Amino acid sequence: QLNGASTNRLSEEIQTTDADEAFIQELEQEHSSPILHDEPDDDLNECKEDTAEAEIDGDDYFFPSPDELERARPPEVGMVFATLEDAHRFVNIYGQITGFVVIKGKNYKHRKITLTCNRSRKTKESETRQRKRKRNCIERTGCRMHVTVKLVEGGRWEVMAVQNEHNHPLLSSPPLIRFFLSHKYMSEEERNVSKILQECRVKPSKIMEIFTTLRGTSKNTPVRKMAANNLEQSDWLMKTGNTDIESTLEHVRRFQKEQPGFYYALKTDGNNTIKSIFWTDARARLDYALYGDFVSFDVSCSTIEYNMLLALLIGMNGSGKATVFGWALLEDEKAETFSWLSRTFLDVMDGKEPSTILTHQDSAIAKSIAEVFPTVFHRFDMWHVMRKATDELGDIMAHRPGMQAELTCLVTNSLVSEEFENGWQAMLEKYDAASNACLDLLYQTRLMWAPVYFKHVFCPFTWSAGCSKSKNLIFKEHVMQNDSIETFMSQYDTFQKESVSTEDGGRFESTPKRPMYSTRHPIERHAAEIYTTGMFLRFQKELLDASAFNAFEKEKDAVYTVKKALDYEEAEFLRDSFSVEVDLKTSTFNCICSKFERDGILCCHVLRLFTQFSINEIPERYIKPRWTKNFREQESQKYCSETMGSDVWQSQLRYAVIMNRMAKGCATVSRDPQRSKIFLEEQERIVRKLIERE
Repeated sequence: QLNGASTNRLSEEIQTTDADEAFIQELEQEHSSPILHDEPDDDLNECKEDTAEAEIDGDDYFFPSPDELERARPPEVGMVFATLEDAHRFVNIYGQITGFVVIKGKNYKHRKITLTCNRSRKTKESETRQRKRKRNCIERTGCRMHVTVKLVEGGRWEVMAVQNEHNHPLLSSPPLIRFFLSHKYMSEEERNVSKILQECRVKPSKIMEIFTTLRGTSKNTPVRKMAANNLEQSDWLMKTGNTDIESTLEHVRRFQKEQPGFYYALKTDGNNTIKSIFWTDARARLDYALYGDFVSFDVSCSTIEYNMLLALLIGMNGSGKATVFGWALLEDEKAETFSWLSRTFLDVMDGKEPSTILTHQDSAIAKSIAEVFPTVFHRFDMWHVMRKATDELGDIMAHRPGMQAELTCLVTNSLVSEEFENGWQAMLEKYDAASNACLDLLYQTRLMWAPVYFKHVFCPFTWSAGCSKSKNLIFKEHVMQNDSIETFMSQYDTFQKESVSTEDGGRFESTPKRPMYSTRHPIERHAAEIYTTGMFLRFQKELLDASAFNAFEKEKDAVYTVKKALDYEEAEFLRDSFSVEVDLKTSTFNCICSKFERDGILCCHVLRLFTQFSINEIPERYIKPRWTKNFREQESQKYCSETMGSDVWQSQLRYAVIMNRMAKGCATVSRDPQRSKIFLEEQERIVRKLIERE
């Protein structure tokens, strides 16, 4: 009835009170996609301030259909749902109508899930009682509302326990239902426009901005963000993807024709079905030649129909940003498949091996790495190991308050192996967990994942949770968690073009921009001269953090202790004292945290001693070339001269170098329309002249 009604009748404004509008805004902020976000753990919050509240993507809104609203009722014991998503959605809809938000709580081995009110547990004040600005901050009241669902025979989920009572006011509103129903209306033309924008991977929030601009004001926008997101989910998940293999081959063949240096490899069966595919391009190959000393192997997304895995071979460019060396769609998670990918990658990269490989904790991946890269230093990603352990130990942690926080602090703050091992044994005794098999396996394999055992190995910025998040976000802007093969291929092209234009945070080194200084220390000016913008910002933070420490002489001109004088935000280590060994004759500073060996820049503890000894420039030995402004251009030219043997490879490298320089020039001239016009005219003139010469 809504879709068939006239625009005039449905565009009438619904009168809502201020309270109604406030509740609607709260729902828009709090109702995220129902299965994506888990409840943050309070114990972990004590250890890591930056995870105090679970971040919610403002575009992942949850929108029930009119039929679902009519069928909504309180959950009851004995209800059975086909999937966990169906159970979660049912409780979510009931929560919307009643006036509360549902989140995932306890998780026991993915077989028993508790859905709770988002105001469960109690808010804990910091010791300093200082309030920090937080997005989507929720006042917790220790609400006991919960619904427990359990995986039963047949793969269905049954409601085992229900507590529907809350200890806080429920913000229900009669006009809310009318708001949902009326604003869900979209004209046929608007639906078509929305579909086109979604095919171009425009976010729902951006689509709403476009509709708002066209209508003049947000009040006249007939489609809410939730409706646009609902359309996106239903349309894309119902598409029949991955059925036209020729379409995929057309994509890679077109890329190979248009981009010198584009390479792809396929594994197919007798029916011409793609089993696995790997691809890369000239720019990625050049990036690997320059920054391929460290590689992180990540499996994040999968396709809809064939359930193929999207694998990314990720590195760190000169600005400290994640960059992709190679992409792959894999048929399964077997060791043979990962070995095929590793060999293909090694072959296309001219046999150059990385120094360090970081992967998920997986026996099949470990086996393939040992087979193809036997001499490469391989370790597991700490954050992936910790996430797996949290899932396995969920029930144990629930009955031992404080254990999860202590485990996380032990892993992230131990700076010597003895400290880690003694702390581990003390933790087991304190929480009576010495007989736990999962914890025992973690300890037995500690050399493979605990960072204290490889703190002297170059693994840039992998200790921070932010690095893990940035890797997960690499492809999120372009594809959904489950998408078609064709979409992965087509959106790869979009991603690569955007990565060129946004290198170094969108500011190229050739762009004249005066750095913003945070201190009056001469060493900050020196850092601005040598480092890329991204690395300068990292160094600047370390220099600022150095002012929070005092230095004490333990052994004259040999050993110093740096002690924290005050707390500061986003501290890398939650400890107060650090030991630094010093040799002033050779300008050598060895901090116990080993940040320079691990990340390639000096730590705030050493920088504090630089102030103590009036060192105003970064010593040459502590300048890692890959982080400097001139490294990329100099090494690109050097690499080209060293690979003169292959005309094809030379063409590919020249393509990558020209693309890099052209991108920088475009970033400079595009700010002015007249200069842009001249630039394009000159570029066309040069191309015509070269063609005439031929």
